[in-house]
Amino acid sequence: MGSKTTDVIIAGGGLAGLSLARQLKMDTPDLDILVVEKSTFPRPNTTAKVGESTVEIGSHYFTETLGMKDHFTEQHLQKHGLRCFFGEPQADYSQQDELGVSELFGIPTYQMDRGVIENHLHQEVTKMGVDVIDGANTKHIELGNGKHSIDVETTTGTKQFVGNWLVDAAGRQKLVKNKLGLDKANDHKGNAVWFRIDKRVVIDEWSDNLEWRNRLKDQGKRWLSTNHLMGPGYWVWIIPLGTGATSVGIVMDDKALADSGIETFDDTMRWLEKHQPKCAQAVSGAKLLDFNLIRGYSYGCTKMFSEEGWGLTGEAGAFTDPFYAPGSDFIALNNTFMTHLIGQSKKGKDIRLDSAVFHIFYNSFFENTLSLYTDQYGGFGDRKMMAIKLLWDYAYYWGVLTLLFYQDSITDIQLMRTMNPVLKVAQNLNADLQKKMKARASQRIIMPAEGIFLDQYLIPCMTYFNDVLKMKGEIDMQKTLTENVAMLERIAVHLEDMLDDNAKLAISDDERDLFGDYRLMVLA
Repeated sequence: MGSKTTDVIIAGGGLAGLSLARQLKMDTPDLDILVVEKSTFPRPNTTAKVGESTVEIGSHYFTETLGMKDHFTEQHLQKHGLRCFFGEPQADYSQQDELGVSELFGIPTYQMDRGVIENHLHQEVTKMGVDVIDGANTKHIELGNGKHSIDVETTTGTKQFVGNWLVDAAGRQKLVKNKLGLDKANDHKGNAVWFRIDKRVVIDEWSDNLEWRNRLKDQGKRWLSTNHLMGPGYWVWIIPLGTGATSVGIVMDDKALADSGIETFDDTMRWLEKHQPKCAQAVSGAKLLDFNLIRGYSYGCTKMFSEEGWGLTGEAGAFTDPFYAPGSDFIALNNTFMTHLIGQSKKGKDIRLDSAVFHIFYNSFFENTLSLYTDQYGGFGDRKMMAIKLLWDYAYYWGVLTLLFYQDSITDIQLMRTMNPVLKVAQNLNADLQKKMKARASQRIIMPAEGIFLDQYLIPCMTYFNDVLKMKGEIDMQKTLTENVAMLERIAVHLEDMLDDNAKLAISDDERDLFGDYRLMVLA
């Protein structure tokens, strides 16, 4: 069996692998890149993959870093924020409590058809000179120091490829992790069942109440949100797709899954009829396109990047949780780190320090993200806790993590070292507040539905953090981060007080400056 030598082998031609190939070619055009993918192209537009919604880091990565803004604008739906509904099921859906935005802050995020974007990426990277071998099964990989091999089986026989770099982007096959024993368990216990139907679910039609319909500035756009139907230990997602299909998922902690008895689609429908009857009614009669169930989906990784010329990206490395849709964010981070390492090594640079620092930053991002979920699902049906949680989680995400990515700071080793003390303060604030939310979540509280609308668009500090993100290249990064973390310190003090069941309705001048009247809405 002969072998072919290339600069970079990417095992896996899904969203993570193809976007990495594009980024590498944009950064270092003379790289020879091979992508090996077990499926064939073109894929069905509606493909059975989880990860259809993007938030700010992932959206910025695809549209700005990879230059695919036109594709997203023309082929995918712009998302109308994250929206949650609470309370026991009401006959009139306007009586459910609602948490979301009345209008968008201004930075676009999207609902993605995975087949559509992966087909587009396949066409684009092929035009750029990337060699994509589809319909190929990986039989064996061998890792060496700067010289790696992969044996693949195709319709024409088994072939071997040798590369200076090998990146595992093959998802839960975990080729490199299994080879090197890099898997890392964590304490978050999450399970998901999801399916797609050939029908558009328009949540705006779930009530005829005109006041409810008119809550949004762009009337009739509620269905474009990632809608979350919340309960103790679970949440249901409803994601619209550009092809007209709808993705529906139920995500549960171990207790909720055990109580549900869900194993099949019929089980799922029976559960929805009991717990979320409006959703069951909307799904009923539609053609089922696919159905999946996965237990214990969350896992980490002890090492993501190596100076010896290998790395992991996408779900081949780690996965936290689908709530907040961080999957594309981790692809953006990993691919940016990998692009820097491969580009520098191509120039003959020493990447030992960079690879070590990048893993530390990635691991910090992973652990901070994981803390948003661990032992907190019990509180997902608690309107008060989630109103506080979403405010904090987004403030921290926009004020620190998204800012670092938008300002291209994450590969600036010296700058990141300089900012490390401020980042530590932010991490400690997050850890303390997540611990307090975890304690409340253990009570699995459900508040009576009152038709309340908690409008996040009216929260001044959220507008501030979002506006700062729009100032790309116009800010002093260290000064801005320091100011953001100082604001987070103020926010954390007030949110801890609001979590207290004995918190008073009285609002201070500082709270009004940060939150407007949000405290009064949360504690009402």
